[in-house]
Formats: sequence, structure tokens, C-alpha cells
Amino acid sequence: MSRTLLVNPPSAIGVYDKSHIRVAITSAPFITLASLAGALLEAGMEAAIADLMIEGRPEEAYRRLLREYRPDFVGITFTTPLWSEARRLAEIAREELPGVTTIAGGVHATTLPEESLGSGAFDIVAMGEGERTIVEICRGDDPSGIAGVAFRRDGKVILTPHREMIADLDDLPLPAWQLHDLRFYRSPHIAARRNPVGYMETNRGCNHHCLYCSQTIFGHSVRFKSPGRVVDEMFRMLDIGFRDIHIKDNNFTADIARASEVCELMVRRGFPAPWALPTGVNVHDVDEGFFRLAKRAGCYQVAFGIESGVDGILAGVNKRQSAERIRDAVGMAHRAGIETVGFFMVGLPGDTVETMEETIRFACSLPLTYAKASMTLPFPSSALYRKLKMDGRIRSEDWDKYNFHCTSEVWEHETLGWDTIRMYYGLFHRRFYFRPSYIWRRFWRDVAMGQLLDDARAVLGNSWLD
Repeated sequence: MSRTLLVNPPSAIGVYDKSHIRVAITSAPFITLASLAGALLEAGMEAAIADLMIEGRPEEAYRRLLREYRPDFVGITFTTPLWSEARRLAEIAREELPGVTTIAGGVHATTLPEESLGSGAFDIVAMGEGERTIVEICRGDDPSGIAGVAFRRDGKVILTPHREMIADLDDLPLPAWQLHDLRFYRSPHIAARRNPVGYMETNRGCNHHCLYCSQTIFGHSVRFKSPGRVVDEMFRMLDIGFRDIHIKDNNFTADIARASEVCELMVRRGFPAPWALPTGVNVHDVDEGFFRLAKRAGCYQVAFGIESGVDGILAGVNKRQSAERIRDAVGMAHRAGIETVGFFMVGLPGDTVETMEETIRFACSLPLTYAKASMTLPFPSSALYRKLKMDGRIRSEDWDKYNFHCTSEVWEHETLGWDTIRMYYGLFHRRFYFRPSYIWRRFWRDVAMGQLLDDARAVLGNSWLD
């Protein structure tokens, strides 16, 4: 029976440390590792999770766990800005356990499998959806017979055929949340109602094709868990110890009838905990009835991927929505009594000083509880990266620089300099949060909810004026 250690790099949340919105970042166990561990346990293997983002001395804790647990396999999942850190973790595993097999996974490794293997730190790359792939790797199957992997043989990198997606998500094993010590996860009140927060998924994939999107592992055909499975899983999370559920789907309302059925079932079964939709819903999928039903079911916050307040900029990045429709959808959620979060981007293709000014004015005109902006960044898995690469406008492939909130000049914008983009990143947050009308509204909300002191600490602890 094999033994596998699944690793979350220390900076999985730390990549936001220099951002203007770091006070609103939740701390919760990641779905990916819990789901992979659940698949290994269901197959009769041993699994453990090293969530290094909660460790005060992550390398020391990691080395100790390697020596004590002595896994046969070490699997590390990572995004683009965590590439160097993930590579170092694989090297450490080899130092402590020379015979260990190291596995790379996640969107960056899936996009650049040859580069991930070329460092020499990883033995095999699990590309795409990993639950079935990792079971086959860890039971010792010949990699050449495993779909969806990359490995080296005789000095050459071999990519096996693409693995088909799991059609029925009810077939997925239950995430192994029991492998986490939930006492070490605490999220700020600005982002959560209760602690600890638990992440969950109710579908996979996204039925939109935004130019900048880097979330490509699950494809563009949306697959769903049944409403019964979703609500059963949420109750199980409460039994394990979570007290607030954050649904992390790319678009919970991709099928609005099914999303409504989930909410109706939660109402019928008396789901007792608060829950939120922090990764967004599409403004074209929702209506007033859905938001009122979600509120009855316990939903307290919903996010919208707004990006820009200018229709032409939205069209240029294939974001199929309009400022008018955005205003309607945000208003619906607000009237239903649900907190609203708006995600925006500065430095989008086609942006000018004038369009970024318009986006800030648009954000300030909406009844948003919070707003977050990021600087546009072409991750290597995105269509934007491929377009810029073809145009010769990628300036750097030093992946350590690829951070939404403190990026340097990794690509050349057609009209804007990076000093201007960075300036508008700061201006967005200052103008949104330091309006007298917003401060007054926040004051009375915080008084009503008993969060005035928390909000004051958040403001004083953030670099709003950077």
C-alpha cells in the first residue's frame, strides 16, 4: 500500500501579501488537495496533507513531516507565481527521501508540463483533473499507460493522451477534510461570517471564454453535482467542523434551475450555517427570484466578475456583459439583502486613462459592499498570454513576477505604461473606500453587526495609500 503526501506551498495565500485587498482573504483548506486525498483513501491507499500556508516555519515543518511520514509519493499543486516555491519543495523531498517520487499538479504544471519536468525536481506531471490520475500513479501503474501525464524516459519528455473529464461529478469521492486540523484556519470578518470557513465545489468548468482567464483545467463544458449530493456534502462539512461554507465554483448559476434547486433543498432541510458565493456568478444567469431564494437559504454574500465599466473594453476581452446588465444584477442581489462584491481589473487590453477613470466611477456608482481590483496579468494558461506571445509583447517569463497585485512589467500594454497601471490600481481602492458616503454606510453596517473594531483594524493594517 503506497503512502502519499499532498503539499500546499507556503505562499498559496502569501501571494496576496502586497495587495490592497489582503485583509479580505480567507484562510481555509484548499479543495484540490482534499479531493485528491479523498480519491486515494477511497482506493485503499494512505494519504496525508501538508498545508504549509498555516505553518509558522514551513520548511522546518515540511522536513519533519517528510522524515516522520516517509511517503512514497509527494504531490505538489501550484499556480504560476508559486512555481519556484513548488520546485524547491520537490527538491527538499528528494533531499530527505532520495527514493521518493515527486508529482507536479495544478494549472501551471498542466499548461507547461515540459518546463515543469525540465527543472529536474519533478518525476511526473499530472495534467488536468487529477482524482483518477493520482490513484493510478500512486498504485504504481506504468506512466505510459496512464492518461493525462507527462514524464521523462530515456532523456525524452513523453506526454500521454488527454484524460477524459469525469462526466458525473457525483462519482467523485468525498473530500478528505478530516486530514486538516481546522483550528489553524481563521478568516477575517470582512470575508466570512463564522470560522472556520470551508470551501466546496458544486460544479466544474466555465461556459464562458474570457480572454484573460487562466482557469482552464476543468474546460468550458460545465459539469454538475446533483442538488442532493451538494447539500449532503454541505451538512457533512458542518459535521467535520466547518461553520461557514464558501462555494468556489467558477459560476454557481451556470444552470440557474439547478442552482435554485440546491437553494430550495437547503431551505427544506433547514441548512443552519451561513454560506457565500465568493468566486462570482454571471450577470446574465441570475434574476431577482434566485437572489431572494438564495437569501432564504442562508446566502449572505455574492461576488460579480465586473472587470470594467466600459462596454467596449468588456467586448475586447470577450466578457459578454454590459454595464447596464451588471448594474441590474448587482441591484437585484442588493435588494434581496445579500452583500455584493465586485471584482475589477485595470490595464485590460484597450484600456486608457479615460476608460480606467470610467471604471472607477462605475464601481463607485454601484451598491457594492466591497470592491477589489487587480492588475491585468497574462498567465501562461490564458488566451491573452498566447495572443501577446504571438504579438511579441511578453517581456518576461520569470514566473515569480506573475502576481495580480504587485506585478512588474511582464507584458507590454498597447497604450499604458506600468507606472500608470500601478497608479490606477491604487487610485481604484482609495477612491472607492474613502468616499464619505461609503464610509458612512460601512460605519452603520459595522455597528449593526458588531464589526466596527475589526473594520478599523483592517483599514489601519492595509496599505491603502501605497
